[in-house]
Amino acid sequence: MSDLPERDRRAALAVLLIVSLGAGLMIGITMPLLTLLLELRGTDTMLIGLNAAMSTFAIIVCGPLLPPMVRRFGLLPVMYVAIGFGILVLLAMPVFTSLPAWFVLRFALGISVGVAWIGSEAWLNAIVTERNRGKLLGLYVTCFAGGFAIGPLIVGVTGFEGATPFLVAAGLLALSALPLPLARHALPPVPAHGSANIVRLVALAPTVMLAAAVSGLSDATIFALLPVYALRVGFAPETAVLLLSVFLAGNLALQVPLGWLADRMNRRSLLVICTGAGVAGAVLLPAAIGTVLVWPLLFVWGGVVMGVYTVGLCMLAQRFQGGLLAAGNTAFVMLYSLGSVAGPSLGGVGMDIWNPHGLLIVLVLAGICFILVALLRARRVTTPAG
Repeated sequence: MSDLPERDRRAALAVLLIVSLGAGLMIGITMPLLTLLLELRGTDTMLIGLNAAMSTFAIIVCGPLLPPMVRRFGLLPVMYVAIGFGILVLLAMPVFTSLPAWFVLRFALGISVGVAWIGSEAWLNAIVTERNRGKLLGLYVTCFAGGFAIGPLIVGVTGFEGATPFLVAAGLLALSALPLPLARHALPPVPAHGSANIVRLVALAPTVMLAAAVSGLSDATIFALLPVYALRVGFAPETAVLLLSVFLAGNLALQVPLGWLADRMNRRSLLVICTGAGVAGAVLLPAAIGTVLVWPLLFVWGGVVMGVYTVGLCMLAQRFQGGLLAAGNTAFVMLYSLGSVAGPSLGGVGMDIWNPHGLLIVLVLAGICFILVALLRARRVTTPAG
């Protein structure tokens, strides 16, 4: 969309950053809120975990339906409906509080967040220019991850009893959608086809799609199990949580710098560098435990793990053009979600086999597998993405 007036482009960019913040907030608020409420009710741990996974399952199951819906109704109406639907779901949660109802509502909320996530991401990727794509996508990922990080703080302020946190969440989601009309003059091309085969999309860009899966696996695994790992190597609970906070701070702080680099060097090379740095972080962590070096290590580790997603997103727009970008972005988010579902389970199995360092072995193996695939693909293709 190089012919898009700069004024419309800037307005759409601002709007989509707000939408991404809103989507991140919904995940960041509902994940700890619902988990805590179910725990206080004495719900079985396995059921709590399954309930938490419902939003991700919704994205995986319903993701392929988004491109044909956008083709038929248009992206803006689909996003309006999805966000409005999410508001209704949030308002229903304090009314219908049984566990079966929350399984259904959690799945429904996942559809809403998934559409806002995929739609805003594909839209943004379509309207940014190659000159600053990486920097702006890095800012987008920062907003999304920032919402995810701020969400628990909001729950801490509102408390988790009664309808108040749900009302606040619904209000924030509504506020994030209010500026959407300002972006109507910068809508991306409509998908050319009614549906997209995810297997075909993965085959078209295996490096990009595998990057999404590895990023989701690594990020979710570390988020879920780093505090457990820290406890098992001797940290106090408060310090274990602080370690995770430093990792998340790296998530937020390094995406724009990495995006800036993605605009100035070969993106495939940067993707391999970020993954290699992630592998190095896992390898070096045991040696850094008990020293001051653990803090900068976790900060950089958090940045490069999320950086795999950011750089992969930049490469996505090179591989999928025009109306096919929405389908490619859908597959990208679905692969990230699949990695997010599989990662904590694999990390837990690894810790059972070799307590506690099996967690790091899982992360190292995932990273090495990706690097091997990326290097093999680099020898087979001459295009800048694939």
